[in-house]
Amino acid sequence: MEKNTEQEWQFTAPGLDAAHAWLAAQPRESSDRRLTVRPTLTLTDTYYDSPDWMIFRAGFALRMRRERADAGREQTEVTLKSLNAPRNGLAQRTEFSQRIDGTDITAVVGTTGIGERIRELIGERTLAPLFKANTRRERQQLLEADSDLALAEVDLDETSIEAPSGVSQQLKRVEVECINATPAALEPFVTQLRDAARLEPVMMSKFRAGLQAAGLDPAGQIELASLEISARQPFADTQFALLRRYFAAVLEKEPLVRAGSSAAVHEMRVAARHLEVLLRLFSGFGPRWATASRGSLRALIQSLGAVRDCDVQLEYLHGSSAALSGADLASIEPLLARLTQRRIQARARLLHLLDSNRIRSWVTHWLEQLRLGTASGARAREAATARVARELVRSTAARLRKRADQLNDDSSADDFHRVRIRAKRLRYALDAFGGLYGDAAREYLDALAKLQHVLGEYHDSTVRAEMFTEIVTRGRRVPAATSFLVGRLVERDQNDFKKCRRKFLKAYQRIKRRRWRALLAAMREQAHAASSPPGGAGVR
Repeated sequence: MEKNTEQEWQFTAPGLDAAHAWLAAQPRESSDRRLTVRPTLTLTDTYYDSPDWMIFRAGFALRMRRERADAGREQTEVTLKSLNAPRNGLAQRTEFSQRIDGTDITAVVGTTGIGERIRELIGERTLAPLFKANTRRERQQLLEADSDLALAEVDLDETSIEAPSGVSQQLKRVEVECINATPAALEPFVTQLRDAARLEPVMMSKFRAGLQAAGLDPAGQIELASLEISARQPFADTQFALLRRYFAAVLEKEPLVRAGSSAAVHEMRVAARHLEVLLRLFSGFGPRWATASRGSLRALIQSLGAVRDCDVQLEYLHGSSAALSGADLASIEPLLARLTQRRIQARARLLHLLDSNRIRSWVTHWLEQLRLGTASGARAREAATARVARELVRSTAARLRKRADQLNDDSSADDFHRVRIRAKRLRYALDAFGGLYGDAAREYLDALAKLQHVLGEYHDSTVRAEMFTEIVTRGRRVPAATSFLVGRLVERDQNDFKKCRRKFLKAYQRIKRRRWRALLAAMREQAHAASSPPGGAGVR
């Protein structure tokens, strides 16, 4: 499998005659470059995706291309191409490509190389064809005048897109692909061609044009209506709105997690943690089908957390290595290698969990229940949202204060971690209901975020000390210089612990006084409004 970055200009035209004429008028020999004609190709492209659009949602298109030259030579290639939109006609896209034997996409998925990459994106899902694009491509290469070095390829394409429904669409396009020249070096040539042939930058790639022709719209799996909440509405309606909101966020990030995005791992974990906190809060209110699934959700959070912990520490090491040189820089390499391997293993376990019957059944069950709107208990249907939200936020804040007020100079890292967990639960609870309370909630959430950041730095340092110590003391021995460097890093973290403790006191005070009183007043006002006779408008 080959990975490369494709850089090419893509233009559309009412016809190709003007481009033909301009290219034909160019000198075949010049002082710095020359054009040479290449064999015309016939391309048959078939695009595929899973039923839930995992490849598209990961930011890629999957294409199988059968290519035949005029001389009769034929070959087949499978490509995963990123869907970056072009800017002023210039597209820069990442491609994973591999030549294959045969035309069975299912057989490709079972192989190494590109098949492994596709499996990472779709898991156990099947692939289905979306549409076909048949292209006649006339080619010329731009070469250096005194050598055969190809600088770029100019393609004149006539494409017919065929949808399964029988609908077709015709495209005429001119593409200039960089080969051994940069876009900047080719820009004068491209500008002349564009002006002479009256070309316009494409507004839609062939893939997106094919989706449009086939009437395909890669939509999300959850209908995102009814996500807003109001003070007066039954708490049961609020529950469904919140469950839809955060469950949709979990599903939205899965394709990017599969594609390897570290940011998506973090965002999917945060969304899953939101859900887990909500299910804690909903205990006693239902719905039972949701609260009974906390075990599966916790398993997902733990698996995401194992990858995330590696990402945080790898980012730390890369930042630290920037300040090192010589022997110190060499001594950090074994640590980076071990940590990278640990992340690969954690990611493999995460993908295995995402493909497991446990998580797939959980997703299917939730999608069905959210679609049906299965009722919560009578308690949730009868209670007004603002009244329940007030009690839930107050009780969550009380649990945080109880833990935080017990911290002192002798408190352990575990004690601070428990406070961090309580602070996170309060933040997620208030994030869910904060739309009811306006500026008071926004200010309090800002203060909570600062407290979480302080506690998070402390926790990351603790995890780092444990992880690095385990790496150098277990398994295959690392060089003595690496062990020494780890000792220095752990010692530096120990000094930072004291700073974190001092920062904690200041950050904790920010959530205890004025901001908390303002939030209490806003919650009391909304709870009172929800209890008053109908006539006043609910707050959205």
